[in-house]
Amino acid sequence: VRPARGGPIPAAGSVLAGTGDGAEWLHRHAVAGRTLAVSARISAGREPLSGPVDVINGGPRLLQGGSARITAFAEGFHWPESPEFFYRFGVRRNPRTLAGVRRDGDLVLVAIDGRRPGVSVGASFEESAGVLRALGASDGVNLDGGGSTGMTVGSALVSTPSDSTGERPLGDALVITPR
Repeated sequence: VRPARGGPIPAAGSVLAGTGDGAEWLHRHAVAGRTLAVSARISAGREPLSGPVDVINGGPRLLQGGSARITAFAEGFHWPESPEFFYRFGVRRNPRTLAGVRRDGDLVLVAIDGRRPGVSVGASFEESAGVLRALGASDGVNLDGGGSTGMTVGSALVSTPSDSTGERPLGDALVITPR
């Protein structure tokens, strides 16, 4: 149990993380040394999904049915103990990584550079919803942002990371490969 995010995953271990109500529940029940039984059900709306399923973490939702529908507060992307967090994260312009789906089912992936005067200032959640809509998406979500935003096509970096040191070393990525 860690008081702060990050750190190595123990050998033969795993990570169970929560935000909002989920974090509160974990804090009360996930006591070091106690066995915790976990079950999961993955669904799309009310329909359970079966067979091989890939899941990616992200949030908040930005676009639904072709209209901006930003669900940051409902998804726990506000911290009552730190009221300025939502302003810094969602209202202020930042680099963004976005995913959207067009009505025909095509996937739209977007990397918006930011914090680089002369290159890009980034986008707010509202502006990000507008970018997805302009690209034809009917539904969309913020995946990540800040210094974690980067896009590579083949072996070429096609975005300009916001960190002064360049690409940030990360343990996760969305990888699209040919069938």
